[in-house]
Amino acid sequence: MRLIQLRLKDFRSYPQLSLMLPHGITALVGENGAGKTNVLEAIHLCCLGRSHRTSADRDMIRTGEETCAVHARVERSDRCHEVGIRLYAQPRRRKLIYVNGKTVPRIGELMGHLTCVMFSPEDLEIVKGQPQQRRRFLDMLLSQCQPAYFYSLQTYMSVLKQRNALLKALAKGVGDARQLPAWDEQLALAAGPVVQARRQAVVQLDRLSRGHYAHISGRDNEVLALAYQGTLSASTNPSQDMAQALKDARQEDLRRQTTSVGPHRDDIEVTLAGQDIRVYGSQGQARTAILSMRLAQIDVLEQAQGDTPLLLLDDVLSELDMSRRARLLARLNRVQTLLTTTELNDLGDVNPACVLRVAPGKISAL
Repeated sequence: MRLIQLRLKDFRSYPQLSLMLPHGITALVGENGAGKTNVLEAIHLCCLGRSHRTSADRDMIRTGEETCAVHARVERSDRCHEVGIRLYAQPRRRKLIYVNGKTVPRIGELMGHLTCVMFSPEDLEIVKGQPQQRRRFLDMLLSQCQPAYFYSLQTYMSVLKQRNALLKALAKGVGDARQLPAWDEQLALAAGPVVQARRQAVVQLDRLSRGHYAHISGRDNEVLALAYQGTLSASTNPSQDMAQALKDARQEDLRRQTTSVGPHRDDIEVTLAGQDIRVYGSQGQARTAILSMRLAQIDVLEQAQGDTPLLLLDDVLSELDMSRRARLLARLNRVQTLLTTTELNDLGDVNPACVLRVAPGKISAL
């Protein structure tokens, strides 16, 4: 897969921008705050319909404007695809999503046309932070691999919201307790596809991440391992076991006014040489671990779709020592990559196909 063209209109710091992108590595060079990350964010928006750094559409619209637009043209093995998104500052106006010249009603229809894997400084939270960060890491991968997973997850979260609302209403004495078994049944059915997809994905990521970590770190004694954890992680019949778990936890859920079991509590255990990386891992080890996990995502997406996704590296190189940097860059020769850096020297011996100088609101070739 290759991103051929990216167009922006009133997106973040850019009044207007059009980029034609080559195969290989494109380096975006500029000072901090110049707008390098904005370009990667626009690509991420075209892939997943959301930003990697804000949940508010207003934040992505240039100051003083009421709307912005992002458009991408992609060459895949089957044909060329075009996707676009228009965002509005007014909260009541929903974003418009375009796929191959037509508006589509659901964000799930955007998935899979342009796929990407992104590494940013905030990614350290995936290995060091709370379980929700690791669930999001998994969900973003699976949503790009399998649009059906995106809808399964949406269904689960919608039913979960309804069940939790009923639990709160019952605590206030205004709900109907006879509805709870029905919501339990729906939630149990919705949990099955989510658990099965996550479990299979973590098995793949564990095997692939391990190999990437060994290569980038150069240390065979540091074995990276990922393990799926959750109420149903070992279940052979997730829907049936979820129904029983909800029944067993009902009194506790009524007391706490929230659902205490299910995929929304899942986690990925990340260990290095058998020890919890959150507790014992250094910053360098944590960065290498998440890079390895991101590279494994590329492998999983390629296997699922037959096309290599786009790799976005935001201010990654400056955080790695020279040897790890060199081994990472050596693995990028088969992937179209956009990376940001403040200094071109950070690339070492690698010759990018294209170098772009980024200044506030504009980009020019070097």
